[in-house]
This record gives sequence, structure tokens and C-alpha cells, in this order.
Amino acid sequence: MRSTAYVTTRPRYGVLDVVGLLFRELLLMVVVFLLIFALGAAAVFTLKKTYTAQGAVFAGVGQEYVYQPRVGTAERGQAPQGDEVANSEAAILSSGQVRQRVIDALGPQVILGRAPKGAPEKSKAAASKVLGSSLQVATAPGSAVIRVSYKADNPQQAARILNSVIDQYLAYRREVFQDKTPAIASQRLAFEEDLNAADRAYEQFLTSNDIGDFAAAKATLAATYQTTFADRMATQSQLNQTSQRLSTLVALQASTPAEVALQQDLNISAQDQVLQLRTERQQLLSRYQPDAQPVKDIEARIAQLQAYVASGTAVGPKEVRTGPNPVWTELETTRINTQADRDALAARLAALDRQLSDIRSRQA
Repeated sequence: MRSTAYVTTRPRYGVLDVVGLLFRELLLMVVVFLLIFALGAAAVFTLKKTYTAQGAVFAGVGQEYVYQPRVGTAERGQAPQGDEVANSEAAILSSGQVRQRVIDALGPQVILGRAPKGAPEKSKAAASKVLGSSLQVATAPGSAVIRVSYKADNPQQAARILNSVIDQYLAYRREVFQDKTPAIASQRLAFEEDLNAADRAYEQFLTSNDIGDFAAAKATLAATYQTTFADRMATQSQLNQTSQRLSTLVALQASTPAEVALQQDLNISAQDQVLQLRTERQQLLSRYQPDAQPVKDIEARIAQLQAYVASGTAVGPKEVRTGPNPVWTELETTRINTQADRDALAARLAALDRQLSDIRSRQA
């Protein structure tokens, strides 16, 4: 006996088959589309319109966050970053105390947009809840600007509530940064009196010393003092150098003669006599023999004179003329100029010392 098995296969549809099937259910598709469109349109047309009022508050660094001296040149305190101040002010702006002040100032009916029902406490609680959900406070990293916005069904209502929030924030922050403790208040008043007295003394000081800008005058005096002090150091160095040069010139001049021999005539009469005797010997040789007695006599005299000249005592100064020494004269001229330079530098140094003393007294 043979058994037979049957396998069911899914039909394969082409693009035209799919389009045909869709057109078969066209009525159902239209009905579903109209139903969804009607629900969406009903939701859109039934929703209430909301209007957003926007504002911005700049949170700068003031006396509340950093110490800024009113008198003198004391250093300022470390200032926080702009976004840190903005975050601190944003916390005050979105605090519950500010919302409560807005409710007290405007009334719950303005915030709720209708007449309150029930007990006043419930109305205020409902207004506080609406105000908290509709008010948006945002800050950006690195920015000192706080963005504030409020959503309401009426644009005038949104703007009015937002302005009231900002006004109440400004009033509340003044109270936050103001200590009402009696002891601290009296101490603050004493400090303010001292500061006012210091201000008056400061203004009087500027007026009596003809100073318009104290910081600029102080910086100018400091720069002038540095320049004058550097000039004094250079002048002192030049004065020491000139004084040492003058001492050296005086020592050299003391060891240099003031007069020297300018010209001298030598005594050469012995050489002249030798030449004269030689001339006479030549004349005698023309009349006598070389071994004649007159010739021998004159030769003996020539030998004696030559021996005298050879001894070195025959030649000496005959006439000497003296005059001023040029080296001593140059040293004297240089000494006079150097002494004049030294006196000028000493006078300049004294003037610089007086200027430094005046600058120091004015700085004090």
C-alpha cells in the first residue's frame, strides 16, 4: 500500500500583485486614514494655545561675591567665574520664596487665569504649582546671563507674571545679601563711618597734593624713581672712574720733570786740533823727510790728541738749552680736564640724590 504526502507552498506575489491587493482594500485604507486624520485634527484643535514670555538677567560679579576695596590700593579678592555667579543667582531666581512673593504680589487668580475656588491656602498652593511648572530658568556654561521664560494661555498674562518674577527676584536678593543681625548691623554702620572718613581723608590728600589719579601718579613716581636711581648708579660709576683716573694722572705728573733739554751743543775742539795737526804734517812732508825731527814732533802731538779723544773725556756738552716738557704739559692738560669732569659728575650726583629724596618723600 503506497502513502502520499502533500506539501503546502506559499504563493509568490509580484509588484503588480501587491498593488492589486492594495486596491482591493482601498476602501478600508481610506476609512483608517480618515479616522486617524480626524483624531489628530481633533487633538490639535482642542489643545489650548500657550504663549511664552522670555527674559534675560545678567549676573555680574559685585561686592556680594568678591571684596573690592573702596579706599587705598589693597588687592581685590578672588573673583568667581561668571557661570558660577549665574548658577548662584539662578538658584535664588527659581527659589520657592520668589514664587511665594509673586503669588502675594499678583494674587492666585492672575496665575491660575480664573477665580480661585476653595480655601486661600489651596489656591496659593495650586498657583505655586502652576508657577513652578511654567517658569523655566536656564544658564549656559561660561555665560553670566540667565535665561528666564514663562508659559501661559494669554500673552499679557505671561509677560506680567515674568516681569513680576524678575522684580521679586531683585527685591529678594537684596534681602538675601543683607544681614539683619543687630550686632552685625551696628558693626557695619561703624565700618561705613570709618570708610566715609577714610574717603574724605583720601579726597583731601589728593587735593592737597595736586593728584588727579592716585594709581597713575604712584606708577609714574615709581617709574621716575627707577629711572633716576639707574642714572645715579651710572653717574656714581663714572665719578669713581674719573676720580681714579685723576689720581693716576697726578702720580704720573709727579714723576715727570716739568723741564727737559731741548737742544745741546757738543765740545769737539780736540777732534778739530787733530785734523789741523794732520794738515800741518802734510805741509811739513812737502819740505821734510818723514824721519825729520819736525815731522816726528807733530806726529807725537797727533798721537797724544788721539789718545785723549779715545779716552772719551774730550767730547761733552758745550751749550745746553732747556724748555717745558711736552709729556708733562699733556699730563697737566689731561689732569685739568679730568678734574673738571670729576667736579661736574660730583655736582650731577648731588642733584640726583636731591631728586631721589624728593621722589621718596612724595611717594611717602
